Amino acid sequence: MRRWPRRPELMKLIVIVGSSRSHGVSSQVVSLIRRHLEGRASVQDLWLRDYRIDYCDADNACSHTDCLLQDDVAAIVEEMAKADAILYLPVMHAYGTNSRFQAFLERVGYGFLRPRERPLRDKLAAVAVVGRRYGHTAVFSQVVLNVLLNKMVLVGSGFPATFNTQLVQDPEAEQALRETLDRLLEHFHKLNERPRQGVERLRLLKQVQFQTG
Repeated sequence: MRRWPRRPELMKLIVIVGSSRSHGVSSQVVSLIRRHLEGRASVQDLWLRDYRIDYCDADNACSHTDCLLQDDVAAIVEEMAKADAILYLPVMHAYGTNSRFQAFLERVGYGFLRPRERPLRDKLAAVAVVGRRYGHTAVFSQVVLNVLLNKMVLVGSGFPATFNTQLVQDPEAEQALRETLDRLLEHFHKLNERPRQGVERLRLLKQVQFQTG
């Protein structure tokens, strides 16, 4: 896993990679991200294959207390919490995303963060999907639900960045990803503008009070 270059003035982007292949399309997408953001953001790629992620047993015990499973999820969340923006890069496998990324979504999206008051709240988020011929948008939608559950700020480019592994090049997906990255940068700078003297910094997201009963 590559660590942050020490450039505190730049947006810190972490890419969560679901692939287990070292030299597959996901690796090419990470390289594209690095090239496009060179000099404008610091990029860390975190490969889930390098971490132990146990399956969620859906006992809802983590509704009020920390999850009792002893694995690497806490370390993953710690890295994500350091970032300004998170780009999720799952792979399409069989009928959805692969089992490791599914376990990650269930642990980080559903239970693990609930007693921790959603530490990813208000962070910028984007999604790109790598797969063969079908199911890309289903996986994309699944990750979007995870992003919204964690109360993050979803950024996109109109068309989703879905990469077809059967193509030597996928220019439409590449363009969608570039536009998504540019929009992440745009929103990062808007959120971090220095307010004019006497003007309070604007919060894009305010605390929502839901009605009960």
